[in-house]
Amino acid sequence: MTHQHWHAYAYTGRSYPDSAIRRGEVPADYPPIEIKDWLGRPRAQVRGTYAVVDEAVAWLESELTQNPPADEEHFPVWDRLQRSRQTLLLTAGADVVHGYYSKARQFVSRALIACPRAGGPPCPHGGT
Repeated sequence: MTHQHWHAYAYTGRSYPDSAIRRGEVPADYPPIEIKDWLGRPRAQVRGTYAVVDEAVAWLESELTQNPPADEEHFPVWDRLQRSRQTLLLTAGADVVHGYYSKARQFVSRALIACPRAGGPPCPHGGT
C-alpha cells in the first residue's frame, strides 16, 4: 500500500472559462475542472511529491512568493500558507488548491493533490 503523500502541480498563464476547458481548448497543464483529475495528468506535470507537510508547504511558499497574489494586502501569502498547513495536517486525504490572479496579471494555480485517493486515478508514480 502506498502511504499518504501529495503531488504538486502548477500552472501560470491566462484563464479560460469552463466551456473552453470542456472542449479541450486550453493548454495541457491548465487546471482541470475536478481536482481529482490532476492525478490523471502525465507524470511530467508533477512538480514535486511530498510525504511531509512542511516540505509540501515549503514548495507552496516558494511558488506563492514567486507569483504574489494581486489581493495579497487583503489575504497575505503567510495567511494562505497557514491555512494550507492546517488543512494538510488536520484533514487526512485533503487537497490544497490555490487559484488566483497575480500582481503580474496572470492566472496562477498551485495545487497539492492528496494521493492515493479512493476511487481516483492511480498514483502518477506507480502504486495505488
